Amino acid sequence: MKEILEDIKDAENSARAMVEEAEREARSILAEANREAEELISQTRKKGEEIAKNIIEDAKKEAQKESMALKEQYENEIKKLREKAEGRIQKAVDLIVERIVTFHGNS
Repeated sequence: MKEILEDIKDAENSARAMVEEAEREARSILAEANREAEELISQTRKKGEEIAKNIIEDAKKEAQKESMALKEQYENEIKKLREKAEGRIQKAVDLIVERIVTFHGNS
């Protein structure tokens, strides 16, 4: 009977040791999984930031191209308006000179 009790105690101790070892292993696996998850999150965040940076740079380049195109377009329009205005100024000067000459010529 004493042997049976000792066998039961040994079996309980052995089972307890197995449970403790399983718990340690489970904690170790969980810790490793957490480390891997954090690493994946970090890598994903870095990749996302890089993609966002590239998108912003591309958008800036596109905006600069559009800005330059608009600037060139408006400069051409301004040039045309100036040329048109200069032509009108010369006509106005000619008209004023003609009136002055006609006015003073009739005096």
